[in-house]
Amino acid sequence: MAYKLDNIDKRILFELDKNARIPDTKLAKLVRKSKESVRYRIKKLIEDKIILGFTTWIDPTKLGYQTTKIYLNLSNIPEKKKAFIEYVKKDKRLFWLGIAEGSWNAGLTFFVKSNNEFFELKNEIFSKFKDLILDSKTASLVSIHYHDKTFLYKTPTKYETMFENPEDKELDEISIKILKLLFKNSRENVASIAYTNNTSVDIVRNRIKKMEQLGIIKRYTIAINYEELGYEFYKTFLYFKNINNNDLRGLVIYCENQENIIHLVKQISPWDIELEIMCKSYKEYNEIISKLTEKFSEIINNVETAIMGEDYVFPSNKMVFE
Repeated sequence: MAYKLDNIDKRILFELDKNARIPDTKLAKLVRKSKESVRYRIKKLIEDKIILGFTTWIDPTKLGYQTTKIYLNLSNIPEKKKAFIEYVKKDKRLFWLGIAEGSWNAGLTFFVKSNNEFFELKNEIFSKFKDLILDSKTASLVSIHYHDKTFLYKTPTKYETMFENPEDKELDEISIKILKLLFKNSRENVASIAYTNNTSVDIVRNRIKKMEQLGIIKRYTIAINYEELGYEFYKTFLYFKNINNNDLRGLVIYCENQENIIHLVKQISPWDIELEIMCKSYKEYNEIISKLTEKFSEIINNVETAIMGEDYVFPSNKMVFE
């Protein structure tokens, strides 16, 4: 049975997902409860494993990295699958690992410095697990469009983007240490960060502000146990037959206004657009896709689906920019 949230809990999750560093006093005003009540609710959501952690979205493409993806179909050999997952999770270049059922059953996103590095990385994985990998597709990520989780709290929202405008900025040692701490806990107190790194509060604040301005820090957010709340996570791959910029713009605007479509991914791949959808059941998912394909029947040629099981972000103990 799904964990029951009241409207106050939903609003708290929504606001923390939007900005995990929101002051408790401000959050209390938004939900019209006392600061003590808000803190109690957050503590309970953590204890009940609804909030799994507080993290920070980091954009390494601002640091000279490019984003590459591999989607795999694997043989059903449990011990070899386990070995594969443990192997790739140790690579600090691995940004995302998804395990799914459907059109593919393992997806990987890496940050690399060059096409040659990706070529060698891919060959190393395929050589080591040649008896496990049945089929593969590769992609180059262009951008991710994301908006607030309006399925938790209904309110107007607009897409923001990540990975869209790569740059080659450099970080000093203290900025890297700050990023690592914020990734592990986006609510980490500035004074605590300063103490840990033997520096001043002003230096930490200035470094954080600069990384926000450069787009290296994109969002302070939380990891939510959506499965415990009764949600299912789907990836949808759209293949187009004919599309122009106006058609694409119309599709993006449509998806932006659908509360269940939480991410729209543009990439150079066999498919044209990838959607990430959060909903309560496969029936609800089918209804969402049916409406989408009906509205854009003139441009959508094919749809593939993967039902997400496991989902990891930066699973290695080290980060790519270290």
